[in-house]
Amino acid sequence: MRAHAGYEAYKKINGRLGASGDKAAQGEPERFKGDGTLTFDRLTDVYHSGTRHEEDQPCHLRVADTNICATKCVEEYGNPCQYFCPAAVYEMAKETNGGLKLKINAANCVHCKTCDIADPYQIIDWVVPEGGGGPNYEGM
Repeated sequence: MRAHAGYEAYKKINGRLGASGDKAAQGEPERFKGDGTLTFDRLTDVYHSGTRHEEDQPCHLRVADTNICATKCVEEYGNPCQYFCPAAVYEMAKETNGGLKLKINAANCVHCKTCDIADPYQIIDWVVPEGGGGPNYEGM
């Protein structure tokens, strides 16, 4: 049996999310918390990676059309970028009007390029950041 790389393995959910406000009923997976000794949550792992980025550098993660994230992707796939990114870079934030908006936490990026490979619409483009920042692999 042949495995599919990246976004080809995703199955559309076709808007079949639960009606209640419960995340589990809506089909959203529960976030891994870790035990704090051997396993850790995502943001703690990002901290341990020693990732460094210059504060004033431009965002190295480019999304071609953020409207797709807030409309089409949420209905068809449930915004998988929130879950496949190992560093919690992508977050769907609620706006004051009740809609969703993609929020990018580029400072968390560990430069794995998963977003460039696994995005179902191929609208996320990872480019090399300025200043040589990123994970401190030697210090791990």
